[in-house]
Order: sequence, then structure tokens, then C-alpha cells
Amino acid sequence: MLNIQEYRGVSLTNVWLEKIIIQLNRDLSLTGFDKAFDVGLTALEFEMEAIDFFEELLLKNEKQLFNLLYRIDVNQTKITEGNGLPQVHITKLIIEREFKKVVLKSEFS
Repeated sequence: MLNIQEYRGVSLTNVWLEKIIIQLNRDLSLTGFDKAFDVGLTALEFEMEAIDFFEELLLKNEKQLFNLLYRIDVNQTKITEGNGLPQVHITKLIIEREFKKVVLKSEFS
């Protein structure tokens, strides 16, 4: 499992996972994807499905993947810092960024 650290004192729970999936689905839609993850997925199911999806993007449409990373606002320097499988690293960065977005949104809404 991707080891996502807590953010601003908030741990990644099922409630937050659902919000992350909703936010990611919104960003996917705004970037022109017709992909949507099921909000009822467990953390492990979501992780595996996301890794598969981002691996396919890496292989077939890297430009669209980078448009998505820009839309989500993933730090570009962190993309090249990863060790291991790039699809796992990118998935972790995306989930971490979406987690930060939903925590901040709930804090300041």
C-alpha cells in the first residue's frame, strides 16, 4: 500500500479516501478524461486501479498524463525524484496532492 502521511493532523481514513476519489474524478473530467474511479473502492482497490491507469497513460499518452499532473498541481521536481516503478511513484504523488487539496478545502470552506 502507498504510505500516505497524515496532513495537517488528518489521517487518511475511508471518509477522506472517498473525498480524494471524488476530487481525482473531478480533475480527470476537467482534463478531458472519461475515466472515473468508483467511490466505493477500498484503499487497496483504489491504489491498484490507479497504478494500472497511470501505467497505461505512461505507456500510451504521456502528454495527457502530464496535462493531468499540471491540473492536479503535482510538483514537477518531485516527479523525477522517485525510485522504483514510475507508475507507483506518480500514483503516490497524485493521491498525496489530492489529499492535501481536500483537507485544505474542508478546513477553509
